[in-house]
Order: sequence, then structure tokens, then C-alpha cells
Amino acid sequence: MKKYKTVFGGVILTVALGACAANSASSERDVLPNAFQDAGGTADAFPSSYFGEYLAGREALREQDAAVALDYFENALRQQKDDSILLGIALQAALAKGDIQRAIALAPEVVKGEGDNSSAYLVLAIDALSRKDFTLAEENLAKTENTGFNVLLKPLLMAWIKLGQGKTDAAIAELDALDKYNGFDALKQYQAALLADVSMDRARADAQYAKSLAGPSGRAVRLVQSYGAYLDRTGRRDEVRALFEDYLDKYPLSPTIQIEMEDLEAGRPLEPIVSSPLDGAAEALYSAASIIGQERAVGVAATYIYFALLLEPDFPMARVLLAETAEDRDKWQEALDLYSDINPQSPYGKNAQIRAAWATYKLGRMDEAKSRLEAVASEYPDDIESLVVLADVSRDAKDWAQAARDYGRAIDRLPTFEERHWSLFYARGIAYEQSKQWPLAEADLLKSLELRPDHPQVLNYLAYSWVDRNENLETAKDMLIKAVSLRPRDGFIVDSLGWLYYRLGEYQNAVIQLEKAVSLEAADPTITDHLADAYWRVGRREEARYQWQRALWLDPADDQVPLITEKLKNGLKDDIKAQN
Repeated sequence: MKKYKTVFGGVILTVALGACAANSASSERDVLPNAFQDAGGTADAFPSSYFGEYLAGREALREQDAAVALDYFENALRQQKDDSILLGIALQAALAKGDIQRAIALAPEVVKGEGDNSSAYLVLAIDALSRKDFTLAEENLAKTENTGFNVLLKPLLMAWIKLGQGKTDAAIAELDALDKYNGFDALKQYQAALLADVSMDRARADAQYAKSLAGPSGRAVRLVQSYGAYLDRTGRRDEVRALFEDYLDKYPLSPTIQIEMEDLEAGRPLEPIVSSPLDGAAEALYSAASIIGQERAVGVAATYIYFALLLEPDFPMARVLLAETAEDRDKWQEALDLYSDINPQSPYGKNAQIRAAWATYKLGRMDEAKSRLEAVASEYPDDIESLVVLADVSRDAKDWAQAARDYGRAIDRLPTFEERHWSLFYARGIAYEQSKQWPLAEADLLKSLELRPDHPQVLNYLAYSWVDRNENLETAKDMLIKAVSLRPRDGFIVDSLGWLYYRLGEYQNAVIQLEKAVSLEAADPTITDHLADAYWRVGRREEARYQWQRALWLDPADDQVPLITEKLKNGLKDDIKAQN
């Protein structure tokens, strides 16, 4: 089965606001306000608005509307200002909203109560850090629990707190706590290099940067950018040039290193990523948020970004990451506002403008979105990204012919075709195929395979198209067998192979593959319909009718419904072999 999705536009990072409803797993009585419990659980003891405000706030949290939730909790607190449960949940709402100043105001009241006050102590530690009170920051951070994501964040923040106290050895030693857990090696090496750099210990910094570059973090643009600035400050410009040129050979589209290279060529000094303990703590929070976001701990990740911005307000990459979390929550106006706050002249300015245009489109303003993208395309005549996203806008709106034209404009800007451009021809090929321009689609899909031989997605799409058209079936068979071997758990690709066997009249083989495909993609109506057809051909008529009924339950496309309904009523007529 062919499948397509937006390749270039839309969201990047999967982060959403999820931690707000953390209390929902608790029993109802456990999360009732203390005052309400003390009154025996009778709402009559209080003004009718008090308990209603609390319940409304909890519901708003479940709906991931932290701003509304915080308003409700604040109203409730005006009537019961010392209630520890109300204070705690109001703090969580403030953090989820990103209202760090309100969280800072609430935290001292929260820690007066009983229970787990880790969040409040973390807020107090961040507040102390922002005021460069490293002693108080250490005291508060030490009171947070050594559980959950604190096992990642506490060593990072404590390291920068120790450095703020002038204790370089102790700072780097704090990072050893990360050795207890898998997957943190790259982060540890990067942070150790930054600590040595900021402490101006050149010998240690040289060693830590070399170790970090040789390890799993060696491809990270932040590391390369930081090391380049360090080499520049220590009088080694030739090494900076070699470092940047090597990175651009591997990642030629990196806007960050391209701008760094421009500064280098112009003789301008390279600005360090981190130059103080506060900068380092902000970078640590940003790195932690990036890692946690990948684990879908979305509320925590967003909170860490807000903390980072408190410590370093001029931190465009953190704003980009925060905007991406808003995208993932379908908070498109919030995303647009965040992208609009990023300086267009910064290394992230062009990308922010493009993503702001995408957010504008998702807000229903297609013409404005296209105008924004055309403006970026005009400003950067050698760049293709804005045109690719312009094509994605049409593609997302199912205007396939226009999408193909805009992908073509992007392709026309390429001086040469490289392996990494396979996806561009693949995307245009899909647009051509969907707009019924098969010869052009076939040519693009073949070009995509030429650039990236044996890519399973391209093998699948082209081979399935041939199967659908009853063309090149033996070649398609070889391609699909290869695609399945590369992606054995991709139900859509397995379905393609099963459907090819069906078109060849090899019904038993078709059943084997299509049953596997349904087990992998049980909710797809087309795959289910295919399995039903195969069951019918091998004489399993009742199972076929059941699967056709399932296909209808799974909400198939409008043009599929009458076809499936007819088969459910009358079965299949001629054997497929007789049709070939």
C-alpha cells in the first residue's frame, strides 16, 4: 500500500503539554483541596464558587489549557490562600503555562506544606541561579528528589552551580552521576567541555573538546559551534576553518555553521555559546529539554525551556524548541508568536520565518502563508527550503498539481543532484501520481531511486503504483521483496507485497502477507479490504465478509465505501487471473 505524509513542513519535534494532568491518576479524594477534605467533603461549607473553581481548573488542565486552569486556581486561592493542594496544583499550572514569575511567587508557599515539593524547590533553585545566588541555588536543588527526570537535570545544574562557586573540579565531578544511566555519554562529554571552557582551563578544555568530538556528540552543531569559538579565542583560526569546512562537507545546509563561517571570513570574533555559569545552566536545561522531549515527557520539557529562557532570555534555539512544542500541541497562534519573536537576522531567522508561515497556514490563512514563503524565497534566491514548504502547503491541502509545480521550482534551483535530494524527487513523484500525471511521477520515482538505491519507501511507492496499474509486475515483485526485507514491520509495505501476489493470482501467498500486514496496521481500511479480497479468492467467504465489514467500520475513503459495500453484498466475480 502506498502512504504519503508531509516530508518537509509541519512539526519536527514531538513535544506537547502532558504533565499538567499528572494528578488524574490519583484518586478523587487524594487531590481534593485540604480545606474541602477537612470539612468532610461537603461543598456546602464553602461558597459555591470555591470548589467549582477548583474542579473547573482541573478540567482545564486535562484539556491542556494551562492558562485557563491557572485562572481558576487563582480564584480558588483567593478564598483558601493557604490550602497546600491548591497551591501545589496552581504551581503546576503556572509551570505548564510558562508563567515562571508566578511559579516563583507560589513556590515558597508550596514548600511550607507537606508532601513532594520537588517542583517547588526546583523553581526556587532556578530563581536563585537567575540572581547568581549559587549558595541558595545549591541548597534548594539538593532538596529535590533523586527520581524521574531529576536524575538527568540535577547533576547538570549542580555542575554549573559549583562552577559559579569557583569549584571547577567539583563541577566536573558532578557529571559523574550521569554514568549510572545509559544514553547520557554525549551530553556528559559536551557539558564537561563547556565547563572546562568557561573555567578557562585550556589544557582541560582541549582534552574535553577532543573527547567530545570523537564521541557520540561529535555531530552536534552546538558542540562544533562552541569548539570553533573556543579555538578562535585561543588563537587557532586555521583549526576553526578546518573544523567548520569538515562539518559543512557533511551538513552543507547548516545555517548555524554557514553564518559562523561568514564571521570567520570577515575577521569577526566568534561569540561563545556559553560564557558564564548562567549561560551554562541555560544550555544544560535546553539540552535536557531536547532529550526529554524525545521521550514524550512533554510538560517537563516545556518547563525546562521556560527555565532556560529565564536564565538566558536571548536564546533563540530555546524559543525555536518551545515553538515546536506549541506546534505539536496544535497551538498554532502560540507557535507563530514565538517564531515571530526570533530575530530574522539571527542564524535561526530564516527557519523561523518559514515555520511562522507554516503556522499561519495551519491557522487557516493560506494566502498569507504562501505570501510569507514567497517573500523568503525571494530574499534567499539560492535556497530551496521555503519553496519546499510552499509545496508542502499545497500538498497538505491536497492541491497536488500545485504541489508538484512548487517542488519543481525547488528542484530547478539545485545546481547538481546529490543523494540527499532523493526525498525531493520522491515528494514531487507522489504529487504527480496523485494529480494523475503518471509518466512524470514514474520518472521522478525512478530518479529518486537512482539517487538513493533501495530506499524502502521509494521501492514501495513505485512498485505499488505498478501493481495498481498492472504493469511491470515481476520487477515490482523483486522491489517489494527487497522493501519488506528492509522494513519487515512496516504494515504498508507488507501490504504492497501481499497485494502484488494477489494481482499475480498467487492467493495463498497473498493471504500470508496480508494477514501479517493487518496484524501490523490493524486500523487501516485499505489493508483490511485487501485481506478480505484475498480470503474470498481462497474460499474463506465468511472471513472475507467479516473483513469487508471491518473495513467499513474503519472509516474508508468516500470512493471506497460503495466498492466495499458491493463486495460485502455480492462478493467478488471474476478471478483476478482472468482479468490479467
